Amino acid sequence: MQIGWREFIKRRFRKPSKYHSVGIEYGVNDVHICALRKVNGQLTWVKQYKCDADDWQDALKAFVDEHKLQNTRCVVALSISKYQLLQVDKPAVPDAEINQALQWTVKEQLFSDGELAVDYFDLPAAPANSKKINVVAIGQHEIIEIRNGVLQAGLQLESIGAQELAMCNLLPNSDEAAIMLHQNVGEQICLSIVKNQLLYFSRRLRSYENLANFSEQELQMGVVDNLALEIQRSMDYFESQLRQAPIKKVYMSLDTPHQDVIAQLIKAILFINIEPLVPDIALGDTVKLSPESYASLGTAMDDKIGLSV
Repeated sequence: MQIGWREFIKRRFRKPSKYHSVGIEYGVNDVHICALRKVNGQLTWVKQYKCDADDWQDALKAFVDEHKLQNTRCVVALSISKYQLLQVDKPAVPDAEINQALQWTVKEQLFSDGELAVDYFDLPAAPANSKKINVVAIGQHEIIEIRNGVLQAGLQLESIGAQELAMCNLLPNSDEAAIMLHQNVGEQICLSIVKNQLLYFSRRLRSYENLANFSEQELQMGVVDNLALEIQRSMDYFESQLRQAPIKKVYMSLDTPHQDVIAQLIKAILFINIEPLVPDIALGDTVKLSPESYASLGTAMDDKIGLSV
C-alpha cells in the first residue's frame, strides 16, 4: 500500500492519539467499530458503534471526528461471511512467491475470474506429513474499499485479517486448549480451538443460521445432539491428528435466547465444562458488553493478526 508525499507529511505531523487502538469488523450488513484506551494503566473498552455496511465510510469518518480518534492504530477483521477460508497444498516455491502462486490455486477452487486479495497463515500444529496452509481470499476491490475508507477517516491502518484469528484474543492466554463457539446474527457457527491465544483449528458449522428461531423443545429434538457431535469430532481430531492434550472447556457465544439450555444439553452429552464467552476487559461508562461487538473487540486487542490482504 503506497501513499503520496502530501498524505505522508500530513500524517507525520499529526498529534499522537490518546487511544490505544480501533478495531473494525467488516460484515455483510453491518460494520462494528470498537475503541480501546488506557485508563489508569488498564486497557479499557471505551467506545463502540455499529453502522450499516452501505455507508460505513461516511459513518466511520463521522465517528472518528466526533471522538477525536485520528491517528489511532486500526486493525480490521473481515466477518466470516465476507471471505473464503480454504486449506490448500503449500506451493513449492520460495516464501516470497507463495502469495502469487496461491492466486491461481484459489481462483481454480473458487471458479473466480476476478482479481482476488489472497493471504495465508500457518497453524501451530498440523497432522504428520501435512503440507497444507490456510488461505484467506476476498475480492481485491473490497480490500481497496476498506483501505481507502479507513485511511480517509484518519486512522492508521495496520492490517486487514480474518475473524477467526482476531477472536482468539478474547480467550485467556492459557496452556490448556479450549473450544470457542461464536456466531454472529444469522450466520454460521464458527468453531475454533484456541491455545495460548493461537488458533489451532477452525471450521464453520452450517445449518445453524436460524438457531435464534428454535424453541427449547425444538433444540431438544436433535439440534443440540448434532451440535454436540460436531464438537466431539473436532475434539477427536485435535487429540488424535494434532496430538494435543484433551480439551476440557468450551466457551460459547451463540445467536439464541436459549444459550443456557444449549450449554446444559451439550454438557450432559459430552461431560465437558461450558462457559459463556465473556471477554476479560474493563468497560467504560457508556459501553455495554455486547456479543455482536466481540469480533471488533478482539480485533482492537490484536497485536499479531498480521494478514496483509
